[in-house]
Amino acid sequence: MTGSAIAVLLILAPACTLMSSTSGVASSTANEAAPPPLIAATLAGDLDQVQALLDSGTDPNLVYHTNTALTYAARDGFTEIAAALIAAEAEVNWVDGEGVTPLILAAFKGHGALVELLLDNDADPTVVDQWGRTALDYARRRGEDDEIAQLLQSSR
Repeated sequence: MTGSAIAVLLILAPACTLMSSTSGVASSTANEAAPPPLIAATLAGDLDQVQALLDSGTDPNLVYHTNTALTYAARDGFTEIAAALIAAEAEVNWVDGEGVTPLILAAFKGHGALVELLLDNDADPTVVDQWGRTALDYARRRGEDDEIAQLLQSSR
């Protein structure tokens, strides 16, 4: 596995480490703040709770570890949650700390319905992450005939 592939896998894993301010070494910590309720509900795949929070006025674009709820929904394949977030005006082109967007994550993880939803809501397929890759580049890793690669190719 290449260094860039390992780095991508690290950003796609749930955030569970913090950098020590004195050593610069990643370490788990019991004192890490719990995710905000919208992020927690998204991570749990709880559509009803996500919708209730959005209905009560929760900002769909709040950030936790450089990501929004839509980023986590895209990563985890929660299409219905992503649709609710988008309906509440979540930023479909949010770029996290590594230059990764919800579209890049959905394409990388093979979530075709989510890729289609994001594209239908003006997700930008030309965004390049810090490793110089687009959503299409990640989809093509599964082959030129990959359904998501073809969808992204036709969206250009």
